[in-house]
Amino acid sequence: MTTEYIDYGEPLGKSVTSNLPASMRDVADACSEHSAFDVVEFRRISPDSHALIVDVGDGTFDAKNRVGIRRFERLALVYSSNREFPWEVRALRSDFPVTMHQNHVGPNSPRSLCLYVEPWSSVERVWNPQSFLGRALWWLRETACENLHQEDQPLEQLFFEPADRFVLPENYFERLTETGYRIVFDQQPFACRGRFLYQARVVDDRSHPGFQDGKWIPITIILPPITHGRVEEHPKHLGELLQRLDSRGARISGLLREAIQNLLPEGQSFDWPAGKTNKILLVLGISLKRDGKTERTDVYGFAMDQHFGRLGEDLGALIRSPGENKWFRNTGIMEKSEPLNVDRLESYPLTPVGIRLMPSKQEVREYSGIADSPCDFNGVISGLGSLGSAVASIWAREGWGEWEYVDHDAVEPHNLPRHVSLGPCVGMAKSEMMSAQAASMFSLKVSDSSVPKAYVRRLTEDLQWLEDLLEHKDIIVDASTTVEVPRDLSGMDRSARLVTLFITPSGRSSVLLMEDQSGYTRSLSLEAQYYRAILTNDCWGTDHLEGNSGSLWVGAGCRDITTAMSNELIWLHGSILARQLRLLSDKEEAQIKIWDYDELSGAVSAHDIQACKPIHAEVGGWTVWWDVSIEDGMSRLRNDKLPSETGGILLGFIDQKIKTISVVLARPAPEDSTARPQEFLRGTAGVEGDIDECRRRTGGIVSYLGEWHSHPRGCKSDPSTHDRKQLDYLEDVMARDGSPAISMIVSDSTISVSLGQQTTTVELSFFHS
Repeated sequence: MTTEYIDYGEPLGKSVTSNLPASMRDVADACSEHSAFDVVEFRRISPDSHALIVDVGDGTFDAKNRVGIRRFERLALVYSSNREFPWEVRALRSDFPVTMHQNHVGPNSPRSLCLYVEPWSSVERVWNPQSFLGRALWWLRETACENLHQEDQPLEQLFFEPADRFVLPENYFERLTETGYRIVFDQQPFACRGRFLYQARVVDDRSHPGFQDGKWIPITIILPPITHGRVEEHPKHLGELLQRLDSRGARISGLLREAIQNLLPEGQSFDWPAGKTNKILLVLGISLKRDGKTERTDVYGFAMDQHFGRLGEDLGALIRSPGENKWFRNTGIMEKSEPLNVDRLESYPLTPVGIRLMPSKQEVREYSGIADSPCDFNGVISGLGSLGSAVASIWAREGWGEWEYVDHDAVEPHNLPRHVSLGPCVGMAKSEMMSAQAASMFSLKVSDSSVPKAYVRRLTEDLQWLEDLLEHKDIIVDASTTVEVPRDLSGMDRSARLVTLFITPSGRSSVLLMEDQSGYTRSLSLEAQYYRAILTNDCWGTDHLEGNSGSLWVGAGCRDITTAMSNELIWLHGSILARQLRLLSDKEEAQIKIWDYDELSGAVSAHDIQACKPIHAEVGGWTVWWDVSIEDGMSRLRNDKLPSETGGILLGFIDQKIKTISVVLARPAPEDSTARPQEFLRGTAGVEGDIDECRRRTGGIVSYLGEWHSHPRGCKSDPSTHDRKQLDYLEDVMARDGSPAISMIVSDSTISVSLGQQTTTVELSFFHS
């Protein structure tokens, strides 16, 4: 059997090495020492490219393999100093088979074996002549044994991948049939290392055919599914492309005619000089089948520098006006299944180009590793400052949820060091800026329908509007760093789950407060429990809410103040909060989570606080809130001191607007207290310092609320005559600050809550259960 080899370069002989690159001489030496390689000669391909021609013999695979790899193959080991990846292996046998994992080559050029998937910057760290030869042998053997492409590996593309690329909108194929929808490539391409990337622009206008000098004319065809088979080399001309696809069961001649006609509006003509060509982009959407099932759809592109009118005429799609350079739709079009004259189409050479689509939302989720997470829900983000815009940007970029944005403020110049917005956004409403950014993140054309809703207002300023906004929402994320939003929402009848996110003033810590899915444990109770965690933990709670690193005046007004905080801390905590909220969103339980960053080591410590069941009582026009932990603590202190009474001060916070009193802690009796079976007189030792420390740790929010004490066994929790007198005195004292006075009394099975002369009694939770 005579073997024909492709003539590749200028022969230099076998012994001429003086002018060869040192790397090429090293490879030649390695071939001489390798039993499977015989050096034939050196060749010069270009001034910067040389080849070592070798015969390679490998008897480790079946000589009659189905692929067609022979045990003896002639290869060219090519070194090109001016290429990004300098080393290449070419198969010189003229009938070397087309297989998977080959690089694209020009017409009549030797096949190029794809030995590496990594870039040269990585390969050169481990590359040496011996490993290079071993890699070539590995490729031949694995290809012959059909092991190079595993059964569970995704299907290979139908054609080899070219260099230049065109980027299409994410929903391009779905919108092709829409009236008025089309794309044009009228922008300068991005160039990098000799490769070009063209980005489409969406034009919602059928009367804009895109027939402009030097601009690309896209012709798009969606093919029926074809059977996956061996990888093809790129067709050289249009006729060969149609033949290849026809052999796979995809007849596209009629589809091609129809696509060309659709580019020319009814009644209009294509006017173009007969001797002038157009830049034509042929886009093919091809679904690949394996075992009878469509596994994926690939998109391929081919460029032609041809006259669009003549192309349409040769395909039977257009007809030329006699004596004029005008082409119209051919109304007498032949049937779609009627074959074309392939010989006529050989005059249309094809240049392969890469086609990329902007990712769909599902693909974005897959790239982000969250495809298995619950992603299809509706939410609202309130507060698009530094933290809010950071988490909103993260969720938009990974496709988690459908969000609407609420913020009353605009982007100011001093926001830019920590905000996701850019300089041109100064003066723009923060909510509208975030909405525009989210819409354009993966879209080449932003339509009104694809832009998330943005509201330039405070979330709770109009409760009727808020009620309408939340009607079909699943979650509300408040990153406004205010107390009013979560407190106002706590008393609102709603199904949307509220999550509060914030960073502490120093920037060292971040906090997540999430209501339970049932909506029973509301944010007001979680806020109180968060403060209790601060007050009862001397490890991280002591300086948790201490002041920021500085205040900066940004204007002349008394409120024109911003804090000094690194953008690094915003994204550190923003990333933690965004990810943790996503992971916790399908949990039923309420969550209180805190993360502390250590400046010296860079470590982040997590603190998980168990959320407790809230309890409340309506009394004297106020709603008093506490939880089972407070109730349990008072009962334990009572049991420890029986038969004597005991008591202490109540610490918490009051909200005058929503008329709530939130109890955070019930302190034990001071050391100088008097405790008898029928009487308790609370002492004062350490009380003032305790209150001051509570104010300091909580930023002035938690302070003195009133008193609590216990009653002996067998006694009710109703206030006695002596208790009433104490309440009167307490009410007078608290009235000086305009605050109500609260008293709580614990008995065997009940707890009473009194404000002035009004008392409400509820059963203890453990007794009730």
